[in-house]
Amino acid sequence: MGAAYMVVGWTIGLKFDRALLRTAFRALPQVVISILALMAFCGVLAWFLHVEWGIDPLTAYLATSPGGMDSVAIIAAAASQDVNLSFIMAVQMARFLFVLLAGPPISRMVARWAGG
Repeated sequence: MGAAYMVVGWTIGLKFDRALLRTAFRALPQVVISILALMAFCGVLAWFLHVEWGIDPLTAYLATSPGGMDSVAIIAAAASQDVNLSFIMAVQMARFLFVLLAGPPISRMVARWAGG
């Protein structure tokens, strides 16, 4: 398994050249701001779930956190306090389905709006 990751990493890494690195560095501030905005948005959603629905803070955070469902499930299962794993996975699945169904129309709309 490690060898496969190594081959994939080399394949991707060897395709980088100076022009691609310049483009990546120019986009870096926008990427960092987007990541921070997403984390803040998820934090606000978790706070809302905690305050309005009485869900414990860790469950609310894990339910709304971005990332893969597998990572969130592992973190929830290894948590030292009791978390509502079924609620976490239900919210994560709803998020996945929303992105799967609404993502393409939203990206087309943004592309038209941006002139792409």
